[in-house]
Amino acid sequence: MPHFRRIDMLLRQTVTRFFAHRNRLRSTRSIAWAALIVIAACERQKAVPPIDSAVPLRPATVGSSTPQTATTWDTRLGPVLLVSGPAPSLATVVVGDSSRNGADTITEREAIAMRSTPAMLVGRGDSVQIGILQDVRSTKGDEDSECTGWPTWNIGSAKNGVPLAPWSVGFVGATVQPIRMDSIESMSRVDSSRLAAEVTRLASTLPTSTGDRFVGLPFTVTSLWRFHAGPGAEGVVANLVRHVNQEARPSEERTLIIAERDSSRREERFTLAYYDRSQGAEETVESRDVLALARPSPDAQPMLVVGRDFGDGMAYALIQRDPSARWREKWHSPRGHCK
Repeated sequence: MPHFRRIDMLLRQTVTRFFAHRNRLRSTRSIAWAALIVIAACERQKAVPPIDSAVPLRPATVGSSTPQTATTWDTRLGPVLLVSGPAPSLATVVVGDSSRNGADTITEREAIAMRSTPAMLVGRGDSVQIGILQDVRSTKGDEDSECTGWPTWNIGSAKNGVPLAPWSVGFVGATVQPIRMDSIESMSRVDSSRLAAEVTRLASTLPTSTGDRFVGLPFTVTSLWRFHAGPGAEGVVANLVRHVNQEARPSEERTLIIAERDSSRREERFTLAYYDRSQGAEETVESRDVLALARPSPDAQPMLVVGRDFGDGMAYALIQRDPSARWREKWHSPRGHCK
């Protein structure tokens, strides 16, 4: 069963002591698990009003079209979200307070405070490293003058002479509790097939609109992870895709699903807890990358860190479980754009 890795107490003490006098301040490979869905007439769903390009099952307040008036960033995570760059030694710095002016930039004061500051770096598993932000590599998220985004920093290991191993996200001045996620590649053939079938079944039950060109088309599971969602609860998060192959303008539908079931009853089906779906041109349709799963504190609910790729830009979001086993988007960053 997925479990938490005990974090080395020495590293915890190091981070704790360091901050006694300071302010609190990315699929390896796609999986061809295709499942053909034949929808019998008795299972056809009633038409509902057209859905948006991305519709959460239980939309969070930050998902509305109105401007944010207050940040929903959890301050226990520190002031910024670090996202691993092309190499472990590079980190994209995303400001947590996405409601402020200049939310895509780091002020000089913030840069000074974060420089040489320990950061907890976690992976999709429960791997943990301590990194040190060193200096600004680029003031934009991409070293391209036509792109606007977040600054890229050089980051090194807190252990001298030891290079950083691959990591996904990081938190400056915060001690989070990572939650292990087991990928579909690491599972037995029986388990992986069952889970792929389960998420495909759930995806086929989602509402559709009149004239939806994707209805009846097969789903392909492109990524899937299993995890411990809470006491007695097994969770799964998966990405699925469907294609309309038109030579002139091929289209895709991409769906993110989170589901849960009683961990003591493995024969039971999963229940849908959250979904996010988008449709559009193959080159620009929004896709979602599950980056990591963690708890802000030992007694907090699990929090999923997701990257959103729009083809011409990136954004990041936190989707968190609540005590009623519902998952909601709690925070999202501004969207970085490239011309």
